[in-house]
This record gives sequence, structure tokens and C-alpha cells, in this order.
Amino acid sequence: MRTERALKNISMNILYQIVIVILGFISRKVFLDNLGTEYLGVNGLLGNVLSAMVLIESGFGISIVYNLYKPLAENNKEQIIALIQLYKKVYFILASILLLISISLYPFLGNLIKSDGNVPYLGVVYIIFVSKSIASYIYQNKWALINADQRGYKLTKNNIIFQVVSLCGKIIILKVTQNYIAYLLIEFILFIMQNYIGARIVNKLYPYLKTKEKYKIDADVRTNIASNVKAMFIQNIGSYAIYSTDNILISYLISVSTVGLYSNYSLITDQLNSLVSQFISGISNSVGNLIATENEEKSYFIFRITFMISFWIYSVSSIFLFNLLEPFINWWLGTGYLLNKLTFWIIIINFYMSGMRKTITIFKDKAGLFAQDKYVAIIEGIINLVVSIYLGKRIGLVGIFLGTSISFLVTSFWNQPRILFKYYFIKQSVFKYMITYIKYIFLTILVGMLTQYICKFIILKNSFLGLVVNGFICILIPSLIYYILFRQSKEFQYLSETMKVMVCRSIKNKEVI
Repeated sequence: MRTERALKNISMNILYQIVIVILGFISRKVFLDNLGTEYLGVNGLLGNVLSAMVLIESGFGISIVYNLYKPLAENNKEQIIALIQLYKKVYFILASILLLISISLYPFLGNLIKSDGNVPYLGVVYIIFVSKSIASYIYQNKWALINADQRGYKLTKNNIIFQVVSLCGKIIILKVTQNYIAYLLIEFILFIMQNYIGARIVNKLYPYLKTKEKYKIDADVRTNIASNVKAMFIQNIGSYAIYSTDNILISYLISVSTVGLYSNYSLITDQLNSLVSQFISGISNSVGNLIATENEEKSYFIFRITFMISFWIYSVSSIFLFNLLEPFINWWLGTGYLLNKLTFWIIIINFYMSGMRKTITIFKDKAGLFAQDKYVAIIEGIINLVVSIYLGKRIGLVGIFLGTSISFLVTSFWNQPRILFKYYFIKQSVFKYMITYIKYIFLTILVGMLTQYICKFIILKNSFLGLVVNGFICILIPSLIYYILFRQSKEFQYLSETMKVMVCRSIKNKEVI
């Protein structure tokens, strides 16, 4: 059941991401043609500014989800209801705090945006962004439950429909009115409708949540939540400083138009990351169930499988981006939208490192290891800000992205594995994991060089056909090499057998129907 639900989540999320990626590129092209890079920069910058608001959430949601795995596995409805009731109450308070903080930040809005021109009605734009952020808090308790129960795929159809309607609506609005406010309003209205209908689906799946009776959380669970929230608050501060300050620094040190140029790169890398990470994220909640019900040996074996999958996916994806990202931007948007080469290389390196840390992060979080390294995230964040600002002033845009690389390498790169192996995989060697990681790096470089050499022989480089052929090569060559290298491993054989069983079961179910 755990594997079946994981695969359903993966397949539905991949379908969802494919639809969003296609429409997202069309929407971005229309956005740039009608509004320009400065509006695009404002869009990305305000998203980063408001993402700071997640700091008030303090990791409460992650801690609740972690504590939901056991009662869900035991079908303990009283504890499930108690946790969801607490979740709902806390998030109402958090939404109120978010509103107050947003109001207090409003007078300083002009200081955050270093605009090359004039973006009218910036205050109205800010209000819409804030309203959407607050609205997202209303139904968080329902998303936590259905995802912890590995049934998130049941919402995917609803999400796809609304995202398609929203993107098509925004494209039409831009074409007809060229009005940024109208563009944001249609997105906000459909977002509210999507969440409302999604909440109704969850209510039907878990009708026992409708009770008005109040339930109490077990004392040990309450203590665990309190401890994790304190740790995650510190970690969230660090995470924000690492992942959500680039656009702010670019706007402050360079210009908001440069934020717009970078956002084209981040759109592609983020969309690709969202697509391929479904293979990892789809088993994320299964890992929580695995840790709650299985022994360390079984968990470590699944960890090795997940790490192999993570390497395969992000190695191929990085090679794919290295060869196609810039040619695609030229084909998609035209000339004049590229950053310098060194900046481009660092963006790819950061993409690879971010993907390769997912396995460690997932297992560490699902094992409830939040407090053991709570100060490391904020140290990493401080290093990132200091190095990014210093290098950004010295060498420009590339220095900002180098800050992210350096801060990760000197902190979380070695410390997160140390924590996981010290407190959960206590019988296993973290040194062996690091050796494997380094081998994967060299393998990615060698296979990437070979793939790039082969791609140079493609003549149709400036055409869509050339992009398709190169893309096929960038996926086929590395995947074929990795298949040859891994096919005899226990991890690959286990994964292969599991997939065969799932396919056979799916065929039998269709025959019965």
C-alpha cells in the first residue's frame, strides 16, 4: 500500500507539473511581451519579500505532519482530529500575525525595489500578494492531513484544472488589457476557488473531521511539537537567508530589471526541479510511514535507493540544463535575455547541489531530527548573506550566487549527513555516504563532458528541432550509461522488481474492471 500510494503520487504530480511547465512558459512569454522585465522583476521580488513571512510559521506544519504518521498508521482518529484542530487554531493566529507584519512593512516598500522605471499602483500589487499569502493559511491543515496519509494525488485533478484555467485566464488578460493588476486579480480569485473545492474533497475523504467535539493531544506529542517548533523557527530563518534573498540582493545591489532576467533562468530551473523532484517528493510521505513502521536496516536500504534515484535524476537534469538552458531562452524569448557564462555555470552547480541534498533532508525531517542542528541553518544563512553581499559588490551578479554555493559547502553539505547517521542510521557509516557523493560528482562531470561533445555535432542548434534532438541526447546518453553502471546493484534490482509488480497489479486491476 505504501509503495502503491507513493507511485500514484509521483505519476499524478508529474502530470500536474508537465501541464504547469508548458503553460508557464507560454504565460512568461506573454508577460514579457506585454509588460517587460521590470514588472517581471517586481513579481519575483515581492514573492521573495513575502516568503519571509513563513518564518512566523516556525516549522509548526512540518512538526504536525511528522506527528500525524503514527496515528494515521494506527487509525487513531482521536489523535488525528486533535492534531488537525491544533493545526487549524495555530494557523489562524499565524495568518493574523502575517497581516500585521505586512501592514508594518508597507511604508518601506519603495526602499526594497530599485526600479529602473515606474511601476504604478505598487501598493495595490503588494496588497494582492499579501492577501494570497494569508489565504494560503486557511486550508493548510487539510493539505497536511491528506499528504501525510499519502493521498495527495486525489487533489491533483482539481489542481490541474484550476492551474490551466488560471494560466489561460492570465494570458488572455495580458493580451487584451496589458494590465498587471487584472493579471494578479484573476490569479487570486481562482486560487481561492481552487483551495475551497480542494478542501471539500478532503472533507469527503475524512468526514470524521467535521466533529465539534474538542480532543486533547497526548502530552509526549505536545512536547515533541514544542521542541521541533523552536528548532524549526531557527532553521527557517537560515533557510530564508539561503534560498529567498537572491532577488532582494540583486534588486538592491544591481537592479530590478536584472531580477527579471534572472527570473527567466529560475523559472526554467524551478519548473524542471518541480517536475523531477516529484520522483523524490512522491515517496517523501512514504518515508515517514516507513520510519514509523520499519527497522533501521530497511530504512537505510530505501535511503540508498532514494539517493541513487536522486543522483540519476539531478545528474541528467543538470547535464540537460547545461546544454539547453541558454539555447532555449534564445529560442523562447529572443536575444538579449542571457546572463554571463560564469553566472550561468554557478546557477547549474547550485541546482545540482540543491537536488542532491533532498534525500538527506527528507530522511532527516521524517525521522524528526529537527533540534540536533537547529543553529547550523542560521549559520549557513548568515554566511550566505555576508559572502553574497561582499562578492556581489566586488564581482557583480555571479558573486551573489557564489554565496549560496560557499555557504552550503562549509555547513550543511557535511553536517546534515553527520546528524542523520549519528542519530538515526547509527549502525551505518557517514564516510561511505560521502565517498558515494564524491563519486557521483565525478561521474556527472565525465558523463556531462561526453554528452556535451556529442551535442556539438547537432547542426540545427537555433531551431526547435535542434533543441528537441539535443534534449533527447542529454537524457538518453547519461541514462544509458547509468543503467549500465547500476543495473547489477541491489538497489536497482529492488526498484526494478517493485516497478514490475506495480505494473502487473495495475494491468490485473484494469482486466477486472
